[in-house]
Amino acid sequence: MAELEESLMELNEEKTEESPEDVKKWLFQEQVRIQARRDELMEFNHELMNLKAELEQEKSKLESMEKTIKKRYDDNEIFIEKKLKIIENAYRQLDVDRKALECERLNFEHEKSKYRRQKMSGSSRSNVHQYSGASDAYDGTSFFRGVDSELALRKRYKDLLKIFHPDNKYGDTKTLIKIQTEYESLRSRYCEG
Repeated sequence: MAELEESLMELNEEKTEESPEDVKKWLFQEQVRIQARRDELMEFNHELMNLKAELEQEKSKLESMEKTIKKRYDDNEIFIEKKLKIIENAYRQLDVDRKALECERLNFEHEKSKYRRQKMSGSSRSNVHQYSGASDAYDGTSFFRGVDSELALRKRYKDLLKIFHPDNKYGDTKTLIKIQTEYESLRSRYCEG
């Protein structure tokens, strides 16, 4: 409307001599031009509103996708942590099994060497059968071989207790007594030193 008034003022200043019909015609043309411009602006506004609605929909889709991806990422993190715990437990069990196997190997080697010594000394076969028990497999001096500190001594003692405890599959009371005896003597040496 402000444009129309300005146009009228300009018209009055420039065309004071024109007839009222010309002015009406010119006013009608201006009104048509303004209406056309208003229609263009309304259409442009409508397009902008549609574009805004589309952008809002796309934004909500992206937010939904982001939440889904974040949830999947969090679930994967939890799954990976669980797998890591399982793997750590498996490695611990493998370490225990390896220690037990090493003790069995040492026991077997010791038995094998005793058998050879008895065979070389000419012992009878009956003596070999009497001496084949697991409790007599160790002479009580090889349990803590290579231990050079009190901390290592305690660790080896705990590992041996786990392996040779009587409630265990490989357990044996006589061997456990030998382990405790050797442990006590070595511990007293470390405490004195």
